[in-house]
Formats: sequence, structure tokens, C-alpha cells
Amino acid sequence: MNNKKIPTTLTVLLFSGSVLVVSAMIVPESVNTTVAKSIPVVQDTGKQTLTSSRTPVLKVEAEKAKTTLSDVNKELQQLMTQEEFQQIYDFADKPDNEISESRPMSEDEVNRRLILQDQYLYDGLRPKKPLALKPGQAEYYWDLDRNKIYYPDRPLTDEELLQTIDWFYREAYAMSKRNIVTLPDPKDWSQTEAVALAASSVRKIFGADVSKLEVFANFSDFDNTKHKTWMITFAPYKADSLRAQGKEFWQYTVLLDSSTRTVVDTTAANFTLKRTPISAEAARAIQKDATWIHEATKIVTDKQGETRKITMAFLTDTEVNNKRGMVAVKILLEDGSSYTAELRYPDKTLRCLLYEEANVTK
Repeated sequence: MNNKKIPTTLTVLLFSGSVLVVSAMIVPESVNTTVAKSIPVVQDTGKQTLTSSRTPVLKVEAEKAKTTLSDVNKELQQLMTQEEFQQIYDFADKPDNEISESRPMSEDEVNRRLILQDQYLYDGLRPKKPLALKPGQAEYYWDLDRNKIYYPDRPLTDEELLQTIDWFYREAYAMSKRNIVTLPDPKDWSQTEAVALAASSVRKIFGADVSKLEVFANFSDFDNTKHKTWMITFAPYKADSLRAQGKEFWQYTVLLDSSTRTVVDTTAANFTLKRTPISAEAARAIQKDATWIHEATKIVTDKQGETRKITMAFLTDTEVNNKRGMVAVKILLEDGSSYTAELRYPDKTLRCLLYEEANVTK
């Protein structure tokens, strides 16, 4: 039996735009508020370059959607009842909201759901009925009292998948109304500034032009005093549909600390790439292979343009990363600041570059 912990604050973020669902691996679970919407890219258009000659980029220009997230929220504002809001709040406030499933979703169901997520957000497609939340109402239902999803002994229909998507958007909207919304103050980067800096970081680190990709911008305050963070995601139009169809494309996410005015994470994701777990024998060979550290330091000095003296570089979190098929190299600078470059195994291509200033290094 599969168990899925669903932190409500994370669910708000994941379903604030379907493109964010596929970048959840870099979203901190402690985000308490979100402000996400599509906005124009603020850099000149141009041909998108390859992140790696071995992994081509699919360039997809954004089309004009029939509906937007703002339209969805306006619709839910009119449709949702106080009883629905309370039902969601009661579920969110349960001390244990770990969800179990009667069976896992099939690959076909997952791929159809991805396509339907895009059709829900961009094309205005809606289910004919709401998701059943009690036993006896339908073959497919979520029992919120027992924290369990019950699937029928057959593939889910598109209608049932749409009902699930609609429920998540309703949950996200309800939680956004209860949570305190954090907005940038004059000392923080504006949304336009954050998007421009994020696009610049992607271009510098990965050599990619994101000007023809959709932009999702999210601003959050982690503890109401520090770590005010912009999360900027660049992805093709209807990225979930492309993923479901097995088409190769690159998606980029950048985290910017607005309080310290620094880029703290620049990540490239390609969901067709297969990860190769690192065996014990391969891990021992990597420990002796200086080219991994050499490649990481070149990224920091040549691509990032770091001029401060590097005092030390070493592999980090090897036990966890071996299972993920990643090699992480931590690079310490003379002032105590550091970078972590995460390289894919075995080809040494960069997945993400993280940065910590000296005064926030743990």
C-alpha cells in the first residue's frame, strides 16, 4: 500500500500552476504563502541554446491561453461554499493527514492527468461533477475521514481525473484565502527584477535563452522576518502535456533570496533523462576521480564568474546522492561562503548550482 504525506502548504504551491507540479523536488515544504501567475518574460527574444549537446532542448513558444490561474480563482470564488472551505480546513488541520491509496495510479492515468491539468488551467476544461469525498457516492472517491483514496478496479476515466484536479485547485484556493499573503516590500526585488535576474542566471549557468518560455513567479516569506524568496520557473507552454507525451524539454527554476539579494539556487530539469544510481564500486572510483571536483570548480569560476579564492572543494552527501545518481561537490570560498554543484552521473552535466553566503551557512 502506498502512503503519501500531503503537507497542505506544499499542496498550495504545487497546484498554484500545473507547471509547478513537476518542479516540486526543489520546493521547500515550509513555504506558507504563495503568489503565482504567468507574466511576460522581460528579456530580448532569441534562439534558445542547448544546455548540453548530449541533451537537446525543445523550444516551445507560449500560446495565448483561453484561461489563466486568475480566471480559475475568480471562478472558485463564485462557486465554493462555506461548507467546502470548512471541509478543506478540517482536513488540513488534522494532526495526521497522511494519505493511503487502494492502489497506485498507472502510468497511463498519470500521463492523462498531466494533459488534463493543462486543459483545466489553460483551456477551461472542467469536470461534470465534483470529486466524491465520502464512501457510497461513487466508485472513485477520497475518504477524508479515513485519509484514503479508493480506486475502482479499472482505469480512471478522464472525468474522474478532472475531478481530482479540480479538488486540488479548490484546496489550494481555500488555503490561500486562510493563509496570510506575503507581498514584497520596497526593499525587496520587484517581480520584474526577480524575473530578469533569474533569466540572467539561467543564461549564465546553463547557456539557455528562456525568452520564449512561460514564466511562473512566486514570492514567499519563510519566517516573516528573513528569507524572503522569489521562486521563478521557466517552462514551455503546457509543459505537463509535453511531459505526458514523452517529449524532451528543459525547465528551469531559480530561487532568489530577496533579503540578501542573491541567487541561491539555479536548477535545470529534463524529465526524460534517466538517473543511474551509483554503485558502491562506482562511488569508490568517483572518490578517486579528481575530474568531478575539477568540473564543479570550472562551473563556479568560468560560468558563474566567481573571483573569490577557493579554499577547499570536496564531495558531499554521498550516501544520499549515490541513490539519486548525482555527485554533489561543495566549494568553500575564502570568506566562508560556499557553492554546491550537483552533477549528473555519469556524464557530469550540471543539474543545479546552490549558493550560501557566509552569514547564513549552517
